[in-house]
Amino acid sequence: MASRAFQDAVTALRRVNDTLEEEAKRIAHALHDEAGQLLASVYLALEEISRDLPAARGRLQEVRKLLDGIEEQLRRISHELRPTILDDLGLAPALEFLAEGVSARSGIAVTVEAPKDRRLPPAMETALYRIVKEALTNVSRHAQARRVSVEVGRRTRAVFCSVRDDGKGFDMAEVLSRKGGRGFGLAGIGERLRALGGTLDINSAPGKGTELVITIPVES
Repeated sequence: MASRAFQDAVTALRRVNDTLEEEAKRIAHALHDEAGQLLASVYLALEEISRDLPAARGRLQEVRKLLDGIEEQLRRISHELRPTILDDLGLAPALEFLAEGVSARSGIAVTVEAPKDRRLPPAMETALYRIVKEALTNVSRHAQARRVSVEVGRRTRAVFCSVRDDGKGFDMAEVLSRKGGRGFGLAGIGERLRALGGTLDINSAPGKGTELVITIPVES
């Protein structure tokens, strides 16, 4: 009976996650495509006004710069909600794009090794992308690391993903006890993994860096 209740809970959690991802996907594409088309129309209108009113070109350039900033923010928000590259090209290109952004913002060297010749189930790609994103955010905020490596691979009936940094590390027992296991974004990662029947292992020690290893079962 307990096992059946657990399976029902996992199924319900998976449905909730799928629903949230679909809604995020819809909003992200609306921001990326529809808002992008509107901005393109505004740029064309500004260009026409600039030709008709040469004296106003300076002010119109200022408006264009503001629109450039708005466009950049819309792209960032769209990517945060649901990166279109994940849907179009798959997990590996999405992780590489994510790594480039993290490196540019934080100065941390992030490398990615992931197969590009085979797509994973959409729910799994989404979960792994979200988990790696959360892990890299934690590294940027807490680890004081210089390098991070992300690796995704396939084992017998399972997909694994590791995120390893060379930062300051931490005492596992102390941190998990003090924060009730909910620190470093572990709660959100745990929920995504439970929905897929996956597991999370953490290896860390003071001065030794930290490694997160995610394992998700797949059908052979």
